[in-house]
Amino acid sequence: MKVLTVAATDRIGGAGIAAYRTHRGLLDAGIEAEMLVWRKTTSDPSVHRLATRLSLWARAGRKLAARRHQGLLESNPRIPGGAYWSLNLFGYAIAPVIKAVDADIVHLHWVGDNFLPIQQLVSIKQPLVWTLHDMWAFTGGCHYAGDCMLFVETCGNCPQLVDARRDDISARVNKQKRSAWEQIPITVVCPSRWLADCASQSAILRNKRIEVIANPIDTGAFKPLDPREARHAFNLSLDKKLVLFGAADGTADPRKGFAYLREALSAFAESDGVELVVFGADDAGSIDLDVPMRRTGNLHDNVSLNLLYSACDVFVLPALQDNLPNTLLEALACGTPCVAFDTGGIGDLLQHQENGYLAQVADAADLRRGIEWSLAQEWWPERIHQQVVERYAADRISEQYIGLYQSILGDLS
Repeated sequence: MKVLTVAATDRIGGAGIAAYRTHRGLLDAGIEAEMLVWRKTTSDPSVHRLATRLSLWARAGRKLAARRHQGLLESNPRIPGGAYWSLNLFGYAIAPVIKAVDADIVHLHWVGDNFLPIQQLVSIKQPLVWTLHDMWAFTGGCHYAGDCMLFVETCGNCPQLVDARRDDISARVNKQKRSAWEQIPITVVCPSRWLADCASQSAILRNKRIEVIANPIDTGAFKPLDPREARHAFNLSLDKKLVLFGAADGTADPRKGFAYLREALSAFAESDGVELVVFGADDAGSIDLDVPMRRTGNLHDNVSLNLLYSACDVFVLPALQDNLPNTLLEALACGTPCVAFDTGGIGDLLQHQENGYLAQVADAADLRRGIEWSLAQEWWPERIHQQVVERYAADRISEQYIGLYQSILGDLS
Protein backbone atom coordinates (compact mmCIF):
# COMPACT_ATOMS: atom_id res chain seq x y z
CA MET A 1 0.00 0.00 0.00
CA LYS A 2 1.29 3.43 -0.98
CA VAL A 3 -0.04 6.66 0.56
CA LEU A 4 0.44 10.20 -0.73
CA THR A 5 -0.14 12.95 1.82
CA VAL A 6 -1.07 16.31 0.29
CA ALA A 7 -0.78 19.41 2.50
CA ALA A 8 0.16 23.04 1.98
CA THR A 9 3.17 22.73 4.34
CA ASP A 10 5.09 20.14 6.31
CA ARG A 11 6.00 22.16 9.40
CA ILE A 12 4.33 25.59 9.26
CA GLY A 13 1.33 26.04 11.53
CA GLY A 14 -0.58 23.49 13.55
CA ALA A 15 -2.19 21.78 10.55
CA GLY A 16 1.13 21.38 8.75
CA ILE A 17 2.77 19.95 11.87
CA ALA A 18 -0.10 17.49 12.37
CA ALA A 19 0.03 16.42 8.71
CA TYR A 20 3.78 15.81 8.85
CA ARG A 21 3.53 13.89 12.12
CA THR A 22 0.86 11.68 10.56
CA HIS A 23 3.06 11.13 7.49
CA ARG A 24 6.09 10.21 9.62
CA GLY A 25 3.95 7.85 11.67
CA LEU A 26 3.00 5.97 8.50
CA LEU A 27 6.66 5.66 7.48
CA ASP A 28 7.59 4.42 10.95
CA ALA A 29 4.82 1.81 10.66
CA GLY A 30 6.36 0.47 7.46
CA ILE A 31 3.94 2.06 5.01
CA GLU A 32 5.31 3.35 1.69
CA ALA A 33 4.47 7.03 1.95
CA GLU A 34 5.30 10.33 0.26
CA MET A 35 4.20 13.89 0.99
CA LEU A 36 3.48 16.71 -1.47
CA VAL A 37 3.60 20.28 -0.17
CA TRP A 38 3.85 23.85 -1.43
CA ARG A 39 6.16 25.09 1.35
CA LYS A 40 8.77 22.60 2.53
CA THR A 41 10.83 23.36 5.65
CA THR A 42 12.17 19.91 6.54
CA SER A 43 15.07 18.08 4.87
CA ASP A 44 12.97 14.91 4.70
CA PRO A 45 13.51 13.25 1.26
CA SER A 46 10.02 11.75 1.37
CA VAL A 47 8.55 15.29 1.27
CA HIS A 48 8.38 16.93 -2.16
CA ARG A 49 7.82 20.57 -3.12
CA LEU A 50 5.05 20.91 -5.67
CA ALA A 51 7.05 23.46 -7.66
CA THR A 52 9.71 20.83 -8.45
CA ARG A 53 7.02 18.62 -10.01
CA LEU A 54 5.40 21.33 -12.16
CA SER A 55 6.51 22.27 -15.68
CA LEU A 56 7.49 25.86 -16.40
CA TRP A 57 4.04 26.58 -17.82
CA ALA A 58 2.31 24.87 -14.89
CA ARG A 59 4.30 26.97 -12.41
CA ALA A 60 3.22 30.08 -14.27
CA GLY A 61 -0.37 28.86 -14.10
CA ARG A 62 -0.02 28.32 -10.39
CA LYS A 63 1.27 31.86 -9.85
CA LEU A 64 -1.57 33.31 -11.93
CA ALA A 65 -4.13 31.27 -9.95
CA ALA A 66 -2.61 32.50 -6.67
CA ARG A 67 -2.82 36.15 -7.80
CA ARG A 68 -6.43 35.73 -8.90
CA HIS A 69 -7.25 34.06 -5.57
CA GLN A 70 -5.73 36.92 -3.61
CA GLY A 71 -7.47 39.48 -5.80
CA LEU A 72 -10.88 37.91 -5.23
CA LEU A 73 -10.27 37.85 -1.47
CA GLU A 74 -9.37 41.54 -1.52
CA SER A 75 -12.47 42.42 -3.54
CA ASN A 76 -14.63 40.69 -0.91
CA PRO A 77 -13.39 42.30 2.33
CA ARG A 78 -14.18 40.74 5.70
CA ILE A 79 -15.07 42.48 8.91
CA PRO A 80 -12.18 43.25 11.30
CA GLY A 81 -11.29 40.29 13.48
CA GLY A 82 -12.89 37.75 11.14
CA ALA A 83 -11.52 34.29 10.49
CA TYR A 84 -8.89 33.31 7.93
CA TRP A 85 -10.37 32.63 4.49
CA SER A 86 -9.59 30.53 1.41
CA LEU A 87 -11.65 30.36 -1.79
CA ASN A 88 -9.75 27.83 -3.97
CA LEU A 89 -11.70 28.70 -7.11
CA PHE A 90 -8.80 29.04 -9.56
CA GLY A 91 -7.46 25.90 -11.17
CA TYR A 92 -3.94 24.90 -12.17
CA ALA A 93 -2.27 21.56 -12.94
CA ILE A 94 -1.86 19.99 -9.50
CA ALA A 95 -4.06 16.91 -10.15
CA PRO A 96 -1.67 15.46 -12.78
CA VAL A 97 1.18 15.72 -10.26
CA ILE A 98 -0.86 13.83 -7.67
CA LYS A 99 -1.84 11.18 -10.25
CA ALA A 100 1.81 10.69 -11.30
CA VAL A 101 2.75 9.50 -7.80
CA ASP A 102 0.58 6.41 -8.42
CA ALA A 103 -0.51 6.07 -4.80
CA ASP A 104 -3.23 3.72 -3.59
CA ILE A 105 -4.60 6.38 -1.23
CA VAL A 106 -4.39 10.17 -1.49
CA HIS A 107 -4.58 11.67 1.99
CA LEU A 108 -5.44 15.37 2.06
CA HIS A 109 -4.80 17.68 5.00
CA TRP A 110 -4.88 21.53 5.02
CA VAL A 111 -5.11 22.63 1.37
CA GLY A 112 -6.23 26.28 1.65
CA ASP A 113 -4.77 29.37 -0.04
CA ASN A 114 -5.76 27.86 -3.41
CA PHE A 115 -3.19 25.05 -2.96
CA LEU A 116 -5.76 22.45 -4.06
CA PRO A 117 -8.55 24.12 -6.08
CA ILE A 118 -12.09 22.85 -5.52
CA GLN A 119 -12.55 21.46 -9.03
CA GLN A 120 -9.23 19.56 -8.96
CA LEU A 121 -10.54 16.95 -6.55
CA VAL A 122 -12.74 15.56 -9.32
CA SER A 123 -9.62 14.77 -11.37
CA ILE A 124 -7.96 12.74 -8.59
CA LYS A 125 -8.92 9.14 -9.32
CA GLN A 126 -7.40 7.48 -6.26
CA PRO A 127 -9.53 7.04 -3.12
CA LEU A 128 -9.47 10.23 -1.05
CA VAL A 129 -9.06 10.52 2.71
CA TRP A 130 -9.31 14.09 3.99
CA THR A 131 -8.24 15.01 7.51
CA LEU A 132 -9.87 18.31 8.44
CA HIS A 133 -7.94 20.73 10.64
CA ASP A 134 -10.64 23.39 10.65
CA MET A 135 -14.08 24.01 9.14
CA TRP A 136 -13.08 25.16 5.64
CA ALA A 137 -14.05 21.97 3.78
CA PHE A 138 -17.73 22.55 4.53
CA THR A 139 -18.06 26.36 4.67
CA GLY A 140 -18.30 29.07 2.06
CA GLY A 141 -14.71 30.21 2.63
CA CYS A 142 -14.02 30.78 6.32
CA HIS A 143 -11.75 28.38 8.19
CA TYR A 144 -13.71 28.94 11.40
CA ALA A 145 -17.37 29.92 11.41
CA GLY A 146 -17.69 31.12 15.00
CA ASP A 147 -21.36 31.09 16.01
CA CYS A 148 -22.58 30.97 12.39
CA MET A 149 -24.40 27.80 11.30
CA LEU A 150 -25.19 28.79 7.70
CA PHE A 151 -22.94 25.97 6.44
CA VAL A 152 -25.75 23.58 7.41
CA GLU A 153 -27.58 24.77 4.29
CA THR A 154 -26.03 27.02 1.62
CA CYS A 155 -24.06 29.91 3.18
CA GLY A 156 -24.69 33.39 1.76
CA ASN A 157 -25.46 36.47 3.85
CA CYS A 158 -22.14 35.70 5.51
CA PRO A 159 -21.71 37.51 8.85
CA GLN A 160 -17.94 37.73 8.26
CA LEU A 161 -18.25 39.70 5.00
CA VAL A 162 -18.52 43.48 4.84
CA ASP A 163 -20.89 43.23 1.87
CA ALA A 164 -23.01 40.24 2.90
CA ARG A 165 -25.70 39.20 0.43
CA ARG A 166 -27.72 36.12 -0.34
CA ASP A 167 -25.52 35.51 -3.42
CA ASP A 168 -22.21 36.68 -1.91
CA ILE A 169 -18.87 34.92 -2.38
CA SER A 170 -19.59 32.50 0.49
CA ALA A 171 -22.72 31.25 -1.34
CA ARG A 172 -20.71 30.83 -4.54
CA VAL A 173 -17.93 28.84 -2.88
CA ASN A 174 -20.38 26.69 -0.95
CA LYS A 175 -22.27 25.89 -4.17
CA GLN A 176 -19.04 25.02 -6.01
CA LYS A 177 -18.02 22.59 -3.28
CA ARG A 178 -21.41 20.86 -3.17
CA SER A 179 -21.56 20.54 -6.95
CA ALA A 180 -17.97 19.37 -7.44
CA TRP A 181 -17.72 16.95 -4.53
CA GLU A 182 -21.20 15.45 -4.42
CA GLN A 183 -20.27 12.29 -6.33
CA ILE A 184 -16.69 11.94 -5.06
CA PRO A 185 -16.25 9.14 -2.49
CA ILE A 186 -14.31 11.20 0.04
CA THR A 187 -13.69 9.69 3.47
CA VAL A 188 -13.54 12.52 5.98
CA VAL A 189 -11.43 12.29 9.15
CA CYS A 190 -11.95 14.76 11.99
CA PRO A 191 -9.44 14.95 14.86
CA SER A 192 -12.20 15.92 17.30
CA ARG A 193 -15.77 14.85 17.94
CA TRP A 194 -16.84 18.50 17.74
CA LEU A 195 -15.53 18.92 14.19
CA ALA A 196 -17.09 15.59 13.18
CA ASP A 197 -20.46 16.78 14.48
CA CYS A 198 -20.14 20.01 12.49
CA ALA A 199 -19.14 18.17 9.31
CA SER A 200 -22.01 15.70 9.64
CA GLN A 201 -24.47 18.61 9.86
CA SER A 202 -23.07 20.43 6.84
CA ALA A 203 -24.75 20.44 3.45
CA ILE A 204 -21.42 19.66 1.78
CA LEU A 205 -20.20 16.67 3.81
CA ARG A 206 -23.25 15.23 5.57
CA ASN A 207 -23.48 12.33 3.11
CA LYS A 208 -19.79 11.40 3.35
CA ARG A 209 -18.21 8.77 5.57
CA ILE A 210 -16.90 10.64 8.62
CA GLU A 211 -14.45 9.14 11.12
CA VAL A 212 -12.80 10.55 14.26
CA ILE A 213 -9.04 10.00 14.50
CA ALA A 214 -6.99 12.33 16.69
CA ASN A 215 -3.77 14.09 15.73
CA PRO A 216 -0.68 12.09 16.70
CA ILE A 217 2.23 13.11 18.87
CA ASP A 218 5.68 11.63 19.44
CA THR A 219 5.48 10.80 23.14
CA GLY A 220 9.20 10.06 23.16
CA ALA A 221 10.00 13.60 22.02
CA PHE A 222 7.41 15.22 24.31
CA LYS A 223 7.71 13.95 27.87
CA PRO A 224 8.15 15.33 31.39
CA LEU A 225 11.59 16.79 32.12
CA ASP A 226 13.07 18.14 35.32
CA PRO A 227 11.47 21.59 35.67
CA ARG A 228 14.47 23.23 37.35
CA GLU A 229 16.86 22.12 34.60
CA ALA A 230 14.31 23.21 32.00
CA ARG A 231 14.09 26.66 33.61
CA HIS A 232 17.86 26.96 33.59
CA ALA A 233 17.84 26.24 29.83
CA PHE A 234 15.68 29.33 29.23
CA ASN A 235 17.12 31.39 32.09
CA LEU A 236 13.69 31.50 33.73
CA SER A 237 13.08 32.26 37.38
CA LEU A 238 13.23 29.31 39.76
CA ASP A 239 10.89 31.03 42.21
CA LYS A 240 8.06 32.35 40.00
CA LYS A 241 4.86 30.56 39.07
CA LEU A 242 5.15 30.38 35.30
CA VAL A 243 2.07 30.56 33.07
CA LEU A 244 2.76 29.61 29.45
CA PHE A 245 0.94 30.87 26.35
CA GLY A 246 1.84 30.17 22.74
CA ALA A 247 0.31 30.45 19.28
CA ALA A 248 1.24 31.79 15.88
CA ASP A 249 -0.13 35.35 15.77
CA GLY A 250 -1.59 34.44 19.13
CA THR A 251 -1.89 37.96 20.46
CA ALA A 252 -3.26 39.45 17.22
CA ASP A 253 -5.87 36.90 16.13
CA PRO A 254 -9.09 37.46 18.17
CA ARG A 255 -9.99 33.76 17.84
CA LYS A 256 -6.88 32.86 19.89
CA GLY A 257 -8.44 34.74 22.83
CA PHE A 258 -5.39 36.53 24.24
CA ALA A 259 -7.56 39.43 25.42
CA TYR A 260 -9.24 37.04 27.88
CA LEU A 261 -5.91 35.81 29.17
CA ARG A 262 -4.72 39.39 29.67
CA GLU A 263 -7.88 40.18 31.65
CA ALA A 264 -7.51 37.01 33.71
CA LEU A 265 -3.91 37.84 34.59
CA SER A 266 -4.84 41.38 35.64
CA ALA A 267 -6.32 39.93 38.82
CA PHE A 268 -2.95 38.64 40.02
CA ALA A 269 -1.02 40.90 42.36
CA GLU A 270 2.73 41.34 42.21
CA SER A 271 3.01 39.42 45.46
CA ASP A 272 1.48 36.35 43.80
CA GLY A 273 4.76 35.77 41.98
CA VAL A 274 3.11 34.93 38.65
CA GLU A 275 4.96 35.47 35.37
CA LEU A 276 3.71 34.95 31.82
CA VAL A 277 5.94 33.16 29.32
CA VAL A 278 5.03 33.61 25.65
CA PHE A 279 6.34 31.66 22.67
CA GLY A 280 5.48 31.71 18.98
CA ALA A 281 3.65 35.06 19.05
CA ASP A 282 5.61 37.51 16.92
CA ASP A 283 3.62 40.50 18.15
CA ALA A 284 4.04 39.84 21.86
CA GLY A 285 6.74 42.44 22.45
CA SER A 286 4.39 45.42 22.39
CA ILE A 287 1.85 44.07 24.91
CA ASP A 288 1.06 45.77 28.20
CA LEU A 289 0.41 43.34 31.05
CA ASP A 290 -0.16 43.54 34.78
CA VAL A 291 2.27 40.67 35.38
CA PRO A 292 5.88 40.29 34.22
CA MET A 293 6.27 38.68 30.80
CA ARG A 294 9.11 36.71 29.23
CA ARG A 295 9.14 36.17 25.49
CA THR A 296 11.05 33.25 23.97
CA GLY A 297 10.18 33.91 20.31
CA ASN A 298 9.41 31.13 17.86
CA LEU A 299 10.69 27.68 18.76
CA HIS A 300 11.24 25.37 15.80
CA ASP A 301 12.46 22.13 17.35
CA ASN A 302 10.88 19.58 19.66
CA VAL A 303 13.74 19.69 22.18
CA SER A 304 13.20 23.39 22.91
CA LEU A 305 9.43 22.98 23.07
CA ASN A 306 9.75 20.01 25.42
CA LEU A 307 11.99 22.04 27.73
CA LEU A 308 9.69 25.06 27.74
CA TYR A 309 6.50 23.10 28.45
CA SER A 310 8.31 21.25 31.26
CA ALA A 311 9.64 24.52 32.71
CA CYS A 312 6.19 26.04 33.22
CA ASP A 313 3.58 25.33 35.87
CA VAL A 314 0.53 25.61 33.62
CA PHE A 315 -0.20 26.08 29.93
CA VAL A 316 -3.15 28.33 29.04
CA LEU A 317 -5.00 28.18 25.73
CA PRO A 318 -7.82 30.77 25.68
CA ALA A 319 -8.97 30.05 22.09
CA LEU A 320 -12.63 30.84 21.43
CA GLN A 321 -12.90 28.07 18.82
CA ASP A 322 -10.42 25.34 17.94
CA ASN A 323 -10.24 21.78 16.69
CA LEU A 324 -7.62 19.67 18.49
CA PRO A 325 -4.73 22.06 19.19
CA ASN A 326 -1.20 20.66 18.90
CA THR A 327 0.02 22.98 21.64
CA LEU A 328 -2.46 21.54 24.13
CA LEU A 329 -1.49 18.00 23.15
CA GLU A 330 2.22 18.83 23.43
CA ALA A 331 1.83 20.44 26.85
CA LEU A 332 -0.07 17.46 28.23
CA ALA A 333 2.49 15.04 26.77
CA CYS A 334 5.13 16.99 28.74
CA GLY A 335 3.06 16.48 31.89
CA THR A 336 2.04 20.14 32.14
CA PRO A 337 -1.56 20.81 33.29
CA CYS A 338 -3.60 23.05 31.01
CA VAL A 339 -6.35 25.65 31.30
CA ALA A 340 -8.57 26.31 28.29
CA PHE A 341 -12.05 27.36 27.30
CA ASP A 342 -14.47 24.46 26.88
CA THR A 343 -14.94 24.94 23.13
CA GLY A 344 -14.55 22.95 19.93
CA GLY A 345 -12.52 19.78 20.37
CA ILE A 346 -10.63 20.92 23.45
CA GLY A 347 -12.82 18.78 25.71
CA ASP A 348 -11.50 15.69 23.93
CA LEU A 349 -8.05 16.43 25.35
CA LEU A 350 -8.76 18.15 28.63
CA GLN A 351 -10.72 16.54 31.46
CA HIS A 352 -11.93 19.14 33.94
CA GLN A 353 -9.90 19.12 37.15
CA GLU A 354 -8.12 15.91 36.12
CA ASN A 355 -5.36 17.14 33.81
CA GLY A 356 -6.30 20.80 33.96
CA TYR A 357 -9.30 23.11 33.99
CA LEU A 358 -12.07 23.71 31.41
CA ALA A 359 -13.33 27.27 31.75
CA GLN A 360 -16.59 28.72 30.48
CA VAL A 361 -16.12 30.13 26.98
CA ALA A 362 -15.20 33.83 26.83
CA ASP A 363 -15.30 34.10 30.63
CA ALA A 364 -12.08 35.75 31.79
CA ALA A 365 -13.04 35.39 35.45
CA ASP A 366 -13.42 31.62 35.08
CA LEU A 367 -10.17 31.47 33.15
CA ARG A 368 -8.51 33.21 36.11
CA ARG A 369 -10.11 30.70 38.51
CA GLY A 370 -8.74 27.89 36.38
CA ILE A 371 -5.22 29.33 36.49
CA GLU A 372 -5.40 29.86 40.26
CA TRP A 373 -6.79 26.37 40.84
CA SER A 374 -4.16 24.73 38.63
CA LEU A 375 -1.28 26.59 40.28
CA ALA A 376 -2.50 25.46 43.69
CA GLN A 377 -2.57 21.73 42.85
CA GLU A 378 0.10 19.11 43.27
CA TRP A 379 0.41 17.44 39.87
CA TRP A 380 1.95 14.15 38.80
CA PRO A 381 3.43 14.88 35.33
CA GLU A 382 4.05 11.22 34.52
CA ARG A 383 0.37 10.45 35.03
CA ILE A 384 -0.68 13.23 32.65
CA HIS A 385 1.91 12.03 30.13
CA GLN A 386 0.70 8.43 30.32
CA GLN A 387 -2.86 9.48 29.47
CA VAL A 388 -1.50 11.02 26.27
CA VAL A 389 0.51 7.88 25.46
CA GLU A 390 -2.59 5.72 25.77
CA ARG A 391 -4.72 7.85 23.43
CA TYR A 392 -2.51 9.92 21.12
CA ALA A 393 0.88 8.21 20.69
CA ALA A 394 1.92 8.27 17.03
CA ASP A 395 1.97 4.49 16.64
CA ARG A 396 -1.60 4.20 17.92
CA ILE A 397 -2.84 6.87 15.51
CA SER A 398 -0.97 5.23 12.62
CA GLU A 399 -2.70 1.94 13.36
CA GLN A 400 -6.07 3.67 13.12
CA TYR A 401 -5.22 5.29 9.78
CA ILE A 402 -3.83 2.05 8.33
CA GLY A 403 -7.01 0.27 9.36
CA LEU A 404 -9.05 2.99 7.66
CA TYR A 405 -7.01 2.77 4.43
CA GLN A 406 -7.39 -1.02 4.39
CA SER A 407 -11.14 -0.79 4.85
CA ILE A 408 -11.43 1.69 1.96
CA LEU A 409 -9.28 -0.40 -0.39
CA GLY A 410 -11.14 -3.52 0.70
CA ASP A 411 -14.47 -1.94 -0.21
CA LEU A 412 -13.12 -1.18 -3.71
CA SER A 413 -11.78 -4.68 -4.39
